[in-house]
Amino acid sequence: MTTALIGVIVLILLIISFVPNYRAMKSAKEQGSNATRATIIVGIDIILIVLIIVTLLLKYM
Repeated sequence: MTTALIGVIVLILLIISFVPNYRAMKSAKEQGSNATRATIIVGIDIILIVLIIVTLLLKYM
C-alpha cells in the first residue's frame, strides 16, 4: 500500500507541475518565440505521468 501511496503522491505532484509548464509552452508558441525548453519539460512530464500510471496499473492488476 505504501508503494501505491508514493506513486499517487508523485503523480499528483507531476500533474501540478505539468499545468504551469503547459501554459508557458502554449503562451510562448502564441507569441511566436522559441518554446523548446517548455516543450521538453512538458514532454518529460507527460512521459513520467504515463510511466507512473502504467506502473501502478501493472502492479495492481
